[in-house]
Amino acid sequence: MRRAVPGCLRRALLIRRRPLLDPRLSSLACCAKSLDDEEEPSQCSVGNEDRHERFHPVIARAVRTSSWGYARKISFGDCVRLYGLPRSIGLFALLMRSFLPRRIRDVRCLIQSVVDHCGNAGPELFELVPMLASNLGGSMTLPQVYATVIRVFVELSMFEDALVTYVEAKKVGVELQVCNFLLKRLVEGNQIMYARSLFDDMKSSGPSPNVYSYSVLMSMYTHGAKLCLEEALELLSEMEVEGVRPNAATYATYLYGLCHAKQVKSAWNFLQMLCQRGYPCNNYCFNAVIHGFCHDGQVHKAIEVFDGMKKCGFVPDVHSYSILVDGLCKQGDVLTGYYMLVEMARNGITPNLVSYSSLLHGLCRAGRVELAFELFKRLKDQGFKHDHIVYSIVLHGCCQHLDLEICYDLWNDMVHHNFVPDAYNYSSLIYAYCRHRQLKEALEVFELMVSDGICPNVVTCTILVHGFSNEGLIGEAFLFLDKVRQFGVVPSLCTYRVIIHGLCKVNKPNDMWGIFADMIKRGYVPDTVLYSIIIDGFVKALDLQEAFRLYYKMVDEGTKPNIFTYTSLINGLCHDDKLPEVMTLFKHMIGEGLAPDRILYTSLIACYCKRSNMKAALEIFREMETEGLSADSFVYTCLIGGFSKVLAMDGAQLFMEEMMNKGLTPTVVTYTDLIVGYFKIGDEKKAMAMYNSMLQAGIAPDAKLSCILGLGNDGHDFGDSQEEKDVS
Repeated sequence: MRRAVPGCLRRALLIRRRPLLDPRLSSLACCAKSLDDEEEPSQCSVGNEDRHERFHPVIARAVRTSSWGYARKISFGDCVRLYGLPRSIGLFALLMRSFLPRRIRDVRCLIQSVVDHCGNAGPELFELVPMLASNLGGSMTLPQVYATVIRVFVELSMFEDALVTYVEAKKVGVELQVCNFLLKRLVEGNQIMYARSLFDDMKSSGPSPNVYSYSVLMSMYTHGAKLCLEEALELLSEMEVEGVRPNAATYATYLYGLCHAKQVKSAWNFLQMLCQRGYPCNNYCFNAVIHGFCHDGQVHKAIEVFDGMKKCGFVPDVHSYSILVDGLCKQGDVLTGYYMLVEMARNGITPNLVSYSSLLHGLCRAGRVELAFELFKRLKDQGFKHDHIVYSIVLHGCCQHLDLEICYDLWNDMVHHNFVPDAYNYSSLIYAYCRHRQLKEALEVFELMVSDGICPNVVTCTILVHGFSNEGLIGEAFLFLDKVRQFGVVPSLCTYRVIIHGLCKVNKPNDMWGIFADMIKRGYVPDTVLYSIIIDGFVKALDLQEAFRLYYKMVDEGTKPNIFTYTSLINGLCHDDKLPEVMTLFKHMIGEGLAPDRILYTSLIACYCKRSNMKAALEIFREMETEGLSADSFVYTCLIGGFSKVLAMDGAQLFMEEMMNKGLTPTVVTYTDLIVGYFKIGDEKKAMAMYNSMLQAGIAPDAKLSCILGLGNDGHDFGDSQEEKDVS
């Protein structure tokens, strides 16, 4: 070997060699006879005699009964101290022969005891190995004993010692199987330099690498944190030169590497080339590319590979379908994921728990938790044994969307099936109680979590801080955070967002600067979401100047405002009736590539209606519809109020009819605007008709409308004409 092995050889040669012991001194016959000899060795001390009396029968029983229960109590080091080295070699050879040829694992443990005695791969061990082999009488050859020693060192993660032993073993011959085992374990142990050196040595002095050897090295280049795809491609070329034909496993490993490096398109092209040329492929090759596209968010391409797999004559397996179902559900296409499971079952492939887990997770993410819960129960009735992961998925979904009773029953069912709730499960249940504004019960679950020895994490604590904030208990939230520091919980950026949002909700945005400073001190950088929360807080506190100061600060820092940021600022400007500034900011937002949402369009329409600019309000309304955003009752009420204000009652009535046709329910404000408008134009009849329509719809007049109409105690009579004059 060119890199690692010379260094190992130097280390081995520098160790002072001791003269070899004569293997004949370890006569098996002598050892066998000594097992029945009750006379103690004369050279043993009194202390050693006591130990020998306990040890001698154990060795005898182990050899006679081939019982590992006895043999495991015997240490080679103790044997050497009691009987000397030659006799101990003979005794251990007897023990090993009693377990050969079937109980190789027990023999390996005995050889490990010899290795433990020597400590490392050095002259002492390399003197003992030939002695041991010669005493085994052909039950194990010397190369086989060396192979076992190599395996022992590998399992102890003593890779350099394994390589030194490999170099020593080459003097008597090493099988390719041993080399491949060592190569594989070096790769798995991330011993890159040693693995490359071993592979080079195999090429230069044998045994020559086979397709398995190359595949192992390919996995080293294509897996792990550092990918070496150029070397992997060179390895394929080298195989062709050396006449070693890659198999399907080799190609699958290379394809996995390409996908792992996000070169999925190249992987798909390479796989198509393999199929066209008739090179060996299997399901693993296609599954690697399908998974690559799904992981990259290109599920449509994954389906293309899936279809190509079938065209090439390969039958998709449970993994192929499961990968696609998972990709479809993560993309939000739960229905297609379900149909994929149906196709899977139709083709005689039974969906496994992983497949259903993906569908359940997809349904929960899409808010279809009731359907997920029904599927969960149906699968259980059909005999599926749900694991902890499935329980966690469904419990989390139920806690986010369903009633507390369902959540609590599911929790009890999970515990009844001997699944121990973890921090994720406790956090889900705590969230459920907080969502239903039952903070006291949420805190009781938290205390149960701690008493059960489950350490809360920052997510758990952030949920409870949010619960305190929703109740306006900001001071208690701070006390709680101080309490959980004993668990090593440090507030995250999300925690700070929740606290600051809570302060803004109780109209105390100025109180958040201390929190903001603490956050900066801990190394957190304010992001767009946090800035937007603070800006919205100042807008709602009617401090538009401070809101814009923060806006300019975030822009200067390179933090890009989002649609929520602009919506808050435009709402503030609309409230102050600053329409020119509104349009300037709106155009700037469009220039930044942000598309207005329904809330922003609603703010603009309300602002124009307030200024009686109905032409502009209509333009924004039509643009909103063009963008596919449907107007709600509030938008229609704004437009009806705007047209009524300018006495364009035909327009107001037209929007009222359109609103009703779309199934939207007018409010008392909607009716009031129309009634007042008709009164202003002197159309008392239509005002009366609109009032009756309101009553028929089950909407009672509010204090404002009652005052305007001068309603009597019976609530159905208009006041005198003077009231009507006041209205007009």
